Amino acid sequence: MLFRSAIPEVTISPIKFEDEKQMLTSMKNGINPINLILSKCVKGIDYNSLLLMDKILLLLKIREISYGEEYPATVICPKCLFKSDINVDLTKLIIKSVPDDLGDPREITLPKLKKTAKVRFPRVQDEQFMENQEQIYNNIWRFVTELDGITDPVFISRAIPKMPIRDVKFILNNIMRNDLGLDPKFILECGNCGGESEITVPINENFFSVI
Repeated sequence: MLFRSAIPEVTISPIKFEDEKQMLTSMKNGINPINLILSKCVKGIDYNSLLLMDKILLLLKIREISYGEEYPATVICPKCLFKSDINVDLTKLIIKSVPDDLGDPREITLPKLKKTAKVRFPRVQDEQFMENQEQIYNNIWRFVTELDGITDPVFISRAIPKMPIRDVKFILNNIMRNDLGLDPKFILECGNCGGESEITVPINENFFSVI
C-alpha cells in the first residue's frame, strides 16, 4: 500500500456480476457506487478508514483484475472540444508512494506566522466534507489536529479563517499532498486538431464497466 505504516496488508478480489448489478441500483438507494465496490472487493480493513490516496489505488487495482489493464474512455480535447474514444493502459499510470518516515498526523511550520501545526490525511469517511471547493475550505479545520500547541477543534475552526491566506493554502497543500499517490493524468494527442493536452482518467461508476 501507499502508506505502509498506517495500513495493514489487504486482499482484493475481482468484481462479481452480482456486484455490478448492485452498483447499477445503488445510486437510486442513496449508496455511493464506488464505496460499494470497495466494501465488496476489499478485505482486511475497514474501507472507511482508508486514506483517499489508497482508495484510488485500490480502485485502480480492482478495475485491472476485473476487466483488464486497458480502460476504454471517451475524452474531450480541451483545445477543439473534439470527442475521442481512447484506451488507457492503467499499468502505465504513475504511482508515487508515501515515504516511510512521513507521519500521520505530521507537524508543519506555517510560512507566514511561523507557528507549528499538525495535519492529517483525508480518509474515505471524510469524503462528505470534500465534495466541492467550498466544502473543503469550510472543513480544513477537521484535518488540523493541533495549532500552535492547541488541540481544541473549536479554537482551530475559529482561528483558521483569520489566518493569512498563504498559511491556509500551505495547510491545505499539506493535507491533500497531491504530489503523492496515483497520478491519474496522461497526455492526449488529439486526432482532430493535433494538439497535446493533459487529461485526467475519470474514476467514477463508469470506471467499472467494459461498455
